Amino acid sequence: MIDQLKKIYSSLVIKQPNQTNQPAKYQWFMTADNTIIGIEKQELDQKDQSLLELILTPYHGAHPPVTNREQCWHHLINELDESTFNHKPKQYRFIMYTLSEPLADPEDFRTAIDGLYSSRPAIVWMNQLSGIIIEEDLNLDEETISYEDMIEVFTTDFYLDVQLYIGPYLSDLNKAHEYYTWMQTSFEKLNRYSTKPVMSYVSAIPYLITTIKSKTDSRFLVEAILQETAEDEELLRSIQVFLESNFNVSLAAKELYMHRNSLQYRIDKFIEKTNIDVKQFENAVSVYLILLLKRHVD
Repeated sequence: MIDQLKKIYSSLVIKQPNQTNQPAKYQWFMTADNTIIGIEKQELDQKDQSLLELILTPYHGAHPPVTNREQCWHHLINELDESTFNHKPKQYRFIMYTLSEPLADPEDFRTAIDGLYSSRPAIVWMNQLSGIIIEEDLNLDEETISYEDMIEVFTTDFYLDVQLYIGPYLSDLNKAHEYYTWMQTSFEKLNRYSTKPVMSYVSAIPYLITTIKSKTDSRFLVEAILQETAEDEELLRSIQVFLESNFNVSLAAKELYMHRNSLQYRIDKFIEKTNIDVKQFENAVSVYLILLLKRHVD
């Protein structure tokens, strides 16, 4: 159908409204297979409009950015321009959310999110059911945010189901678009295997690792998990031996020909640098798989 429509309407685009420079120029529709298309309004008269609404569903798109900060993030992650930040974050991460049904008033949703943080986070909607919360330079107090409690707030106050996908911390803004795209695609893959209301990028590794199709995806996963330890081969070797020794520090230290305290220091260093406690089983499984993946990629 889309090919046929393209022959009639030359301005037709297959995009989300928030992926175009001037979304207001277009009339948006959704096809039967949930593909979003836009046609420039100047190409449509009332007859065209009525006809298209018979065969397509009018689409009102994502909720637009509200603050200047959200506008900057919106442009950056969609590569719409080279937006600059007045204050660039030292660290940022994306929290992806999906809702079971559209909101009657997205401002209430925004207010509920704001109440969980000491400073207002940016929220960028992808469509009417999903988007990302952008956490920037969180202080130590905010590290204790419970995403399970966040789920409970939405269930109680809005009577809808919410799923959260917690991404890794990054510092390079140039990777924001790649990060955003990875979050979208990996979350879609996760939904095939897990229905947990809250998933982190660490706990997602066992699900995602079997779906990798490119070296780009592999490297992003490796960098997301290992962070600044990715090039420290001596440290990574120590962590791998520790995991292969069933978390037995004495046994691993013996195999590495080093003092037990020295190995414990390296384990603590890895935990500090990555914010992943490898002494917990779920985290250990993910880190071990990533170490094997890194060997393969290298």
